[in-house]
Amino acid sequence: MCWSLVNARGTPARWRDFHSATIIGTKMFVFGGRADRFGPFHSNNEIYCNKIKIFDTETNSWMNTHTAQLMPEGRRSHSAFAYNGELYIFGGYNARLDRHFNDLWKFSPEAFSWKKVEPRGKGPCPRRRQCCCMVGDRIILFGGTSPCPEQGMGDEFNLMDHSDLYILDFSPNLKTLCKLAVIQYSLDQSGLPHDIRWELNAMTTNSTISRPIFSSHG
Repeated sequence: MCWSLVNARGTPARWRDFHSATIIGTKMFVFGGRADRFGPFHSNNEIYCNKIKIFDTETNSWMNTHTAQLMPEGRRSHSAFAYNGELYIFGGYNARLDRHFNDLWKFSPEAFSWKKVEPRGKGPCPRRRQCCCMVGDRIILFGGTSPCPEQGMGDEFNLMDHSDLYILDFSPNLKTLCKLAVIQYSLDQSGLPHDIRWELNAMTTNSTISRPIFSSHG
């Protein structure tokens, strides 16, 4: 239960905050975050890097990596998690673009390539600072912060905190796929068993536990 400073070799990731650092096997994958063009101090000249930086925990060294052809926009305050040996990121915010995100991307360490993922169903609105927890083959997403709807989706200071919940299922069973088809194509539910109709209602009912909390600060 003690800390020790790692004498790392190689060129480290640029100083930054609000980034993600995700372990896959023996390597740490650093993505995103906010840096400053003039060094480790704030000058309001922000940089949002979208390149992956990898740290090898076996050799205590930062690895040299090439640039992928297709990459997500740089961002901060996003979510990152590993599933089946691949890195996923969701959401986040980029002040230089004045934009919040609700896109989902997958990074393959073996191919060193990104792919945008388009899940079925209605996903969360653009947001940052949400909580994403892995439970089995599912990601449970809760909350996050977005601009107030009347202010547009980029404003830095007129914000609202969400209290909604979403589930991203990486391995849906046949029952789940059938329920999604009923919802997507607005099929007749009158002949379905009561428990299925109840589950369909739960899947299409607002999942917020309280009204959004509005804030005037970033």
